[in-house]
Amino acid sequence: MARRKGLMMMGDDSTYRWPRGTPLFCLIGLYALGFLAAGQPNLTNLFAGKVVVATYFLVSTLFAIYLFRFRVILDATSIRAGAFFFKEIEFADVIRAKYVQDDGRGQIILYARTGVRISIGETINDFGACARAINARLPEHLVIIPGSRTMDVFSGGDLV
Repeated sequence: MARRKGLMMMGDDSTYRWPRGTPLFCLIGLYALGFLAAGQPNLTNLFAGKVVVATYFLVSTLFAIYLFRFRVILDATSIRAGAFFFKEIEFADVIRAKYVQDDGRGQIILYARTGVRISIGETINDFGACARAINARLPEHLVIIPGSRTMDVFSGGDLV
């Protein structure tokens, strides 16, 4: 088993995940916000306020666990993605593959004949390697071309 930054390779399988510190820093930030809310005396004097604060901490913890457990697993014939419940698509069943970029972030979306849809965001470690690995396994008529992340900057003379 060889390990690289954010990528585990076992034989022909490749596993991609969120950057290692993201779940921890997310949890710290959400807990800090929760402690600020819990410190409000008018909120915690009411039973309903205590329930809301407890629910907030539970949801924050579950979100951090989701980020920690999220995986994209590629093997020779299929792709699986998820945290608690995995979606799986055989590469032979992929009928449509596209790269979408909205609000400065991109994602690969794969559609299967069965109606299953898998989205893989650029936020995972080594997204470029993941996109290349998916392209190598897709049927030949489907190709994903991740958009460029560059922006043209013009000088004042070019804007006239």
